[in-house]
Amino acid sequence: MDEFDRTRSLKTMIWGWFLIGIGVLFLLDRFHVVDLPNIGLMWPLSFVAIAAIHVIERRPGGALMFLLMGAWFQACTLEWHGITYGKSWPLLLIAVGIGIVVRAFTGEDERFRQAIQERRRRRREERGHVA
Repeated sequence: MDEFDRTRSLKTMIWGWFLIGIGVLFLLDRFHVVDLPNIGLMWPLSFVAIAAIHVIERRPGGALMFLLMGAWFQACTLEWHGITYGKSWPLLLIAVGIGIVVRAFTGEDERFRQAIQERRRRRREERGHVA
């Protein structure tokens, strides 16, 4: 199993654990073991799960961007400290910009592109040997 396959496997596992965790929380809420806020208020946490996947893939720029986006969406949804979408939308631009700058400094886009190209090359070679 190469690096690309391991990353893909970890990515799938994170999504699986995320869904299991959400399901357990919902079940506990239904049995009144925990008191969760309205699910409509919790949707920004999906950005945190995406950020975790980017960390596993060693993509810090994407991870930071999704983490900041999730924090911003959560802050607006819950109106923390009076933050609303209308007042703070420039923070979203800043979060995306920070992600782009970090990706440029770390070269993560190029590394990810090279890994995908290498994976495709190996698959073509394997098909050539099998046929």
